[in-house]
Amino acid sequence: MNNDWILIADDLRDLASLGAPFRMMTSRDYVLQPKLLSGARPKIINLARSYNYQTDGYYASLLGEARGHRVIPTVETMLDLYDRDMHEDAISVLEELLNKDLDKFPENGPVPERLVVCFGEVQDERFRKFARQLFDWYRAPALIVTTSENGQPGKYKVKRIKLSPFTRLEDDELKFFVESLTTYTGRVWKNPKARVIAKWSIAVLHDPNEQLAPSNIESLKHWARLAEKEGVEIEPISKKELDRLSEFDALMIRETTSITNHTYRFARRAVQEGMPVIDDPVSMMRCTNKVYLWERLLGAGLPCPETIIIQDKTNLEEVADRLKFPVVLKIPDGSFSRGVKKAHDMAELKAIVATLLEESDLCIAQKFVPTEFDWRIGVLDKRPLFVCQYKMARGHWQIMNHKPDGSAVEGGHKTISVAEAPQDVVDIGVRAANLIGDGFYGVDIKTGPEGPIVIEINDNPNLEHGVEDEADKQVWNHLTEWFVKRLNA
Repeated sequence: MNNDWILIADDLRDLASLGAPFRMMTSRDYVLQPKLLSGARPKIINLARSYNYQTDGYYASLLGEARGHRVIPTVETMLDLYDRDMHEDAISVLEELLNKDLDKFPENGPVPERLVVCFGEVQDERFRKFARQLFDWYRAPALIVTTSENGQPGKYKVKRIKLSPFTRLEDDELKFFVESLTTYTGRVWKNPKARVIAKWSIAVLHDPNEQLAPSNIESLKHWARLAEKEGVEIEPISKKELDRLSEFDALMIRETTSITNHTYRFARRAVQEGMPVIDDPVSMMRCTNKVYLWERLLGAGLPCPETIIIQDKTNLEEVADRLKFPVVLKIPDGSFSRGVKKAHDMAELKAIVATLLEESDLCIAQKFVPTEFDWRIGVLDKRPLFVCQYKMARGHWQIMNHKPDGSAVEGGHKTISVAEAPQDVVDIGVRAANLIGDGFYGVDIKTGPEGPIVIEINDNPNLEHGVEDEADKQVWNHLTEWFVKRLNA
């Protein structure tokens, strides 16, 4: 029996037909006898006969959330779907997605008036993407989508989305419901083994195929081994598993972040779920835009390279006069040295700016500060975590040399204990990171004749076993403590 999951229903006879190997409780017992699950952290699937306001089903989810249990459906989902006005915006987006999916299968006939979505699955393969998106927004055991033609050939509209008790499903729908339930719960099933029972679980968003991921899989395995000793489970998830996020207690993003891709959606969802998350969406927005960072650093009186914002080509003479050549040019949201160029004369400046402005409405020009290495101050919870020197790639002016074929060459590194690092560099790094938040940041600093200069603040800095943790083996434990501190609060 899978003890992680508990099915609750108004009458246990309702559940008998499912034949599923789960612990079962009546919604009344769950609501009125909290001591039955005292000290446990189960995953609750609420299969009440009604999800209406102030019913047993409603209170089961409401109190489940209050007790720190992971419940599906949530009260928010119940309320959102109670009145069409509450989810009107979602309907328009879902209609567009439904019709896009339908366009891919023109030969398969019209859309049924009734679509049954069970745990994000749908019987008609044409609408799998639609079903996943729907479940992403409204996680519920069963959803009924009513459709109709919208007056245009081959186009449909979503008339209604409603929660459906599984007891109201037709026979073939009920069979599919049981299959979907098994699939959904089976995704996270792990054979029991002799180890410390995890008190908390952290999802790690990771793409093993990303060439320049901030942490490689071996580093994450190392963290998992250490965290397990503290009763914390680390599990990698992929960008296709947003619907699973609610199964965890916290989220760590170990992919290159962008506010325009799935990493931001994961961060947003984690915040909505009340989870501790690194990187949080606010940090992403602040760190991924170099224009914002420059303004923030300047306003705080922290040293940074002289910078000029370029929106068109009218101020290029000012760039050349004030900054002198060579000039560093950047798009606002580049990462890992992508979108960073160096112009040696006016002709190069004009050509590079023209290219960058094709990607972005503006770019920035900065005074070039040549150094043999960059300092990286890792900051966690407003305190220094590690100190590294990243050397410039051989024969290159950056720590990362991106080749035309898509490959990249990195320079070497040297890790130094926080205590042995230059105090002024560490202090400026911490001050810069604290402008962003209390999460995990990497502050890049150059040191020249005028002292330390902040180049950049990264919201998802590199953290690899054998590199950033070389001088302090407790780095990973500190990361675990950050999450546990917030989960226990």
